[in-house]
Amino acid sequence: MDKHDFLGLSTQEPRHVVSFPASQSLHASNASVNSAISTGIPHLDEAIRPPSPEDVPGGNRDAEPNGIPCGHVTEIFGPPGAGKTSLALSTATSALRNGNKVIWIDTGSPLPKVRLANMLKKSLDTTSFDTPEELVKNLIYFHAKSLPHLLALLVRPPKSFPPDDARLLIIDSISALFPSYFPNPSELKSRLPQSGITDKAQIQWLMNRKWNVTSDLGNQLVKLAATHRIAVLLVNQTHTRIKGQPHATLCPVLAGGTWETSVYTRIVIFRDFLPEDEGDPGGVRFAEVMKRAGKTLSLRLDENIVPFRIEKDGLRGLHKTSPPIILPPVPAETALSANQRKRKVGEIADSQDEDSDEEYGWLEDDDAGLSDEG
Repeated sequence: MDKHDFLGLSTQEPRHVVSFPASQSLHASNASVNSAISTGIPHLDEAIRPPSPEDVPGGNRDAEPNGIPCGHVTEIFGPPGAGKTSLALSTATSALRNGNKVIWIDTGSPLPKVRLANMLKKSLDTTSFDTPEELVKNLIYFHAKSLPHLLALLVRPPKSFPPDDARLLIIDSISALFPSYFPNPSELKSRLPQSGITDKAQIQWLMNRKWNVTSDLGNQLVKLAATHRIAVLLVNQTHTRIKGQPHATLCPVLAGGTWETSVYTRIVIFRDFLPEDEGDPGGVRFAEVMKRAGKTLSLRLDENIVPFRIEKDGLRGLHKTSPPIILPPVPAETALSANQRKRKVGEIADSQDEDSDEEYGWLEDDDAGLSDEG
């Protein structure tokens, strides 16, 4: 496994940002449509693959491969411990087993080398002459110590990044470095009087800069995926939203208008504590495809939800027995537009998902109410 750091990035020659024509993006996208990387769960690979004209009675559904599409950005999000990194490791195992190069960028949690070795060992056929040690040599590992390091690698990469023969880029996690640099608006407003900043234009820029950085990052990842025909797999963390939602909902930390258009495929991973799983610390996980081929899907459709278990040497898909969620299907557009009003352009930044205290359902008098109940 090759391990790289960012030493020397400051010494590289400055380069201008090159525009990326839409026709070139479309050409690169079409060129990579017949290329995908398996997640290690066949039913999930099938759910990710977009429908095609061949999907008719008597047609050949195996004409196109299933899995994480190359040339596009795929996002995995879910609560802590749900299995996001495990799914990323399983996808990396599939790519390495096929002899492809994989780039892994971590932003805090180190790469689980032992688990990866176990997955590679199980994935090898008994007739294969390869060993996990030989396969892992195709893994290129980066550690991003801070958000500037990550942005420098992606926006102004070295000439050798990414390698021409790389097929998969994984970032675990893309959102972990943002909270320390971009506090929520309420905290930021409380700090402004101490800094002496009174100019409204500067205050508005400070309030919007998180979404500006998120937009630039999303655009750069799309360009990187399309130009190099590489599958970009992002692990995104979650926070709880109440405002604008029919009920408390886990949403990705990185979100917004431009980011939404950057994500081609979105998968949410969650756990449902079924009665038969009592006493089983592993339990059953569920992967739901929420966005496919750039289109948002209706939520809680059984055909888009795949159950699986996490084992020491890989992921194991399960047969569907009963739906994990009993709520009726809800169109995603309806859920996102609930209790929202139209606002002027000056009121919002690139995203309508700006953080606020109201997002978590807290009001000024809540603390007093809690103390009275005690």
